[in-house]
Amino acid sequence: MDLSALSHIYAQVPALMLVLARIGALFAAAPLVGGPYAPATVKALLAMAVGLILLPGIDAPVVILNGGFVLQIAREFLLGLSLGFLMNLYFQGVKMGGELINRHAGFSAAENFDPEADIGAGPMGDLLHLALVLLFFAVDGHHLFLAVLAKSFTVIPLGGWSMSPQVQDVLWRSVADSWRIALLISFPVLSAIMAITVAEGVITRAVPQINVMHLSFAVKIGVSLSVVYAGLPAAVAMLGSVLLTMQTVVWVAMGS
Repeated sequence: MDLSALSHIYAQVPALMLVLARIGALFAAAPLVGGPYAPATVKALLAMAVGLILLPGIDAPVVILNGGFVLQIAREFLLGLSLGFLMNLYFQGVKMGGELINRHAGFSAAENFDPEADIGAGPMGDLLHLALVLLFFAVDGHHLFLAVLAKSFTVIPLGGWSMSPQVQDVLWRSVADSWRIALLISFPVLSAIMAITVAEGVITRAVPQINVMHLSFAVKIGVSLSVVYAGLPAAVAMLGSVLLTMQTVVWVAMGS
């Protein structure tokens, strides 16, 4: 290998570092591969592979190794974190809706320790999260994930991103969306639980001799499962709208 080839490779190293900062931060915060769901070694290898694939098609600026280069690395890292955080908010909103069902329907005793997420997880939260993951792959969401990553280098050049008021507004709206999704998913079950609780109060006041609390747990679990089973088609349709909203929000955050 001659010196000209070596100098060309060396000239691409700073641009590759910027690309890897964005991709690595995205993989660290994005759903499915982000957080504790994938080992750090897998994330690093994926980021390196994707970065090497995308680098030839990126219009990389001339990078000077000085203090400004460190700021550019920080910008790329924050951009990747922001995009991954936006995507993850919608997945966590769905899981939070399942956890609300667990708490009020009587499934809290069935919580188990999830070694992948390093948290306690209930059956309904796992069910809804798994349904969203399967739907994500069924609609080729992983292709969308890679398309967003590749498009981001066209829409936002290396070192050209800033935390604009538009991005801050999108972040705040996405946080509100995650809470809204959780409430919408859990609302049918929580409404049924509320009706059962009111009925328990009425029966207790009318006939104090009846031990309503002894039967309420089984009744709440049975009614909750019936409501979830009856609402599965609507829940799947809503999960599809969640993925569509996530896609729209990510494009808006990138300014495209």
